[in-house]
Amino acid sequence: MAIIKVKDNNPAAAIRELLRTMLEKQLVSAILVPQEIPSKKTVVQTLVSDPDKLDAVNPLAPIFSINSARIVVKMCIDQMTGPVSGQAVSEQPAEEKEAEPPEAEDSASEQKQEQAPEQEQGKSGEQAPAEAQSAAEDEPAAAEGQSAPAPIAVVLRPCEIRALIELVKLQQASLDPFLVIGVDCWGTYSVQDYAAMVTQGPQDSSVTADFLKQVTAGNFPEELRGACRACQYPVPTYADLAIQLIGDDISQQIRIEAQSEKGKEIFNALGFEVTAESKERKSAVEKLKEAKKQLAEQDKADFLEMISSLCINCHNCRAVCPICYCKQCVFDGKVFEYPLEKYLNWSGKKGVLPVPPDKLLFHLTRMSHVATSCVACGQCEAACPSGIPLGRIFQRISTAAQEALGYEAGRSLDDDLPLTTFRENELSAVED
Repeated sequence: MAIIKVKDNNPAAAIRELLRTMLEKQLVSAILVPQEIPSKKTVVQTLVSDPDKLDAVNPLAPIFSINSARIVVKMCIDQMTGPVSGQAVSEQPAEEKEAEPPEAEDSASEQKQEQAPEQEQGKSGEQAPAEAQSAAEDEPAAAEGQSAPAPIAVVLRPCEIRALIELVKLQQASLDPFLVIGVDCWGTYSVQDYAAMVTQGPQDSSVTADFLKQVTAGNFPEELRGACRACQYPVPTYADLAIQLIGDDISQQIRIEAQSEKGKEIFNALGFEVTAESKERKSAVEKLKEAKKQLAEQDKADFLEMISSLCINCHNCRAVCPICYCKQCVFDGKVFEYPLEKYLNWSGKKGVLPVPPDKLLFHLTRMSHVATSCVACGQCEAACPSGIPLGRIFQRISTAAQEALGYEAGRSLDDDLPLTTFRENELSAVED
């Protein structure tokens, strides 16, 4: 644990300087981090390798446009599906080779005769077999002498880390090339609300600074995203380095903690002075969680009715969900393509048929697929054009499912996925 001093009441600048130092010392090869666009109306994830390109970086901006676990999955796709090295391509058996026409044989014979003198001249410059073998033996030795490439740092919110952990366990990603830097999170605004605040606010104001001033005082803005209002994971549960904000006066200082061996190596290389943990942090985190519970209790909408009446079957929620990783979905196939006669039969049974007919089935199927790994990041809710509070729906269902199975999504790589592990006493008692 170490303390990083904050200058000019700007904790985002302190984090920016930390990242800059990591790049300058070549402790990391690049950094995946949110960066403000010139208009400052939003932030986008950027992969930065030049320390001079970090000026617009703002990992504390209260906006959440994409769950970056999806980006990390795309970045390490070659780690999961790379070709098998050293595999020779088998040649076609001689007897299966197509016979060449006589003209082709004559041409090949002439070409060989022309190349013969050239090959004789080139023999003197060729490497002897013994020399070639010696060179081949030296190559692995040279490779062993090379140091491993510096990791890529990824700056993530707690829900992004939890989604990434689940994707690693689902064999969709690898943590090997990355240094995970987790940052405490009080919540975020929607993309639209954040842009509106930037546009409507004074030119010299900062949405990030105003937000931090409110939440550190214990006040939550009304515009807070629905999923963030119910979130019970404001601090990173699994990270190599954790940037701690909650429980400190972030106008003066923030803390950084190494939580893995990889993190400790970077921590030591940065030359931090080890300090004690914050005495106020634990109680501050619990107080924040309790406040979020009270906000969540205020939301008692009839979710299933909202899905049935408002869903347009656009599948946007599936497209942005970090846990929906299937390459082909059953709802994109012909299974749910019906002839006109079927529509008329269904309509005739009740006199009226809501269309599209599979809206609720789609959400129930998706819920059954992701419930045990859902991290309640709320990207599904943000992507819904009809404003259905999907994030809160999935948060309630997934929390209940995970509690019943004694599982917590994204907590640790050591926790087995519940549906891949059989326990004899699992679900022995079922309440009505």
